[in-house]
Amino acid sequence: MTRAPFRLLAAALLLAALPALADLPAAKPPPAERTAADIPGPACVAEHRALIDDALAEARTRIDAAIRLVREEPDHAHIRRWFGDAPRKTVRITLELTAERLAGHSSIAFRCNDPPACPGGRFAYAISRDQVVGLCPPFFRSRMDGMDTRWGILIHEVSHLAANTRDHAYRPRGALALAKTDPMRAAENADNYEYFVETLPR
Repeated sequence: MTRAPFRLLAAALLLAALPALADLPAAKPPPAERTAADIPGPACVAEHRALIDDALAEARTRIDAAIRLVREEPDHAHIRRWFGDAPRKTVRITLELTAERLAGHSSIAFRCNDPPACPGGRFAYAISRDQVVGLCPPFFRSRMDGMDTRWGILIHEVSHLAANTRDHAYRPRGALALAKTDPMRAAENADNYEYFVETLPR
């Protein structure tokens, strides 16, 4: 007998000893972790509220520090950076009104992940006539440090409700340019307040 039949027989015995592939359990992918950004609205559920409450608490702490800086050091370079030569009283009052509304946020109706109101990469929106702040999936994916934080976004949106701020320019570059070219509009611009507080010297 040649070696080839022995090899074939050994291979057959080995295959017979192995369990059939059909009998093996199918490998399941790990379940995707559901985050607040994935939960549809517009009603805010517990997962949404936990992140909102954390952001509100941080926003109140940070905006209080910003108000102190404007009151105590009105010529500080950081104020000039974001508001140019705008009247410091205007900046201070806008911050104070926003802080009051953040402290009394029970008067604000929050909406979460409302698809028709959250196109593209929109973080959030405010509806002044209804005292609504809407929060979109990018808000819930945002961090709590750096720029465009969850708490900074709340300062932006609540300033619309509390102090009638506008959206003359967006993003840090636009806000900084506005402070140089048109300080009065910078003192009306919601992003200038958000980034002023987010980048406050600590």
